[in-house]
Amino acid sequence: MKESINHFQFSDNPEFAFRLIVRSYQEKVFRFISLFVGSKSECEELASDVFITLWNQRESLHEIENLDNYIFIVARNKALNHLRKSLQPTIDLDELNVDVFHNTTTNPESIYISQETVEELNSAINELPQKTRMAFILVRENKMKYKDAADILGVSVKTLEKQVASAIEKLKNKLRSTRKK
Repeated sequence: MKESINHFQFSDNPEFAFRLIVRSYQEKVFRFISLFVGSKSECEELASDVFITLWNQRESLHEIENLDNYIFIVARNKALNHLRKSLQPTIDLDELNVDVFHNTTTNPESIYISQETVEELNSAINELPQKTRMAFILVRENKMKYKDAADILGVSVKTLEKQVASAIEKLKNKLRSTRKK
């Protein structure tokens, strides 16, 4: 994605390049912010703020090495700042129902997964502890590198690896136990 930044920075049409970046990241940023903020309208507003920040910093984007990492860190900071400023009580992320298959594409392997299995898996993912669930979603759904996801979550790579491994083990056990019933 470094090419996008360079293209965005040096393009004769930075608005077009910016639209491409927004189109590529909009849904991912929204879903990531929704891990922190429960209101759909607040998530949409914060996601817009992320892209406004990106647009306002377009002149210095050539200094950024990893656009994925940068965008998710901006999104995390926007969400955390919003929660700090908000007079509303913070939401329990363990209570949120996150549909991790919302933004996936169909492939031949996924066609064979029944709707019941998808619902069981979503339920099991939602039962994971907050940090474990966030680690799992960043690495598995967003296909982010462990180092980048660790930077976003503010943990070491080893901690993130343990969280993802723990999530996978818990999901396997949960699916095994529901299939035996």
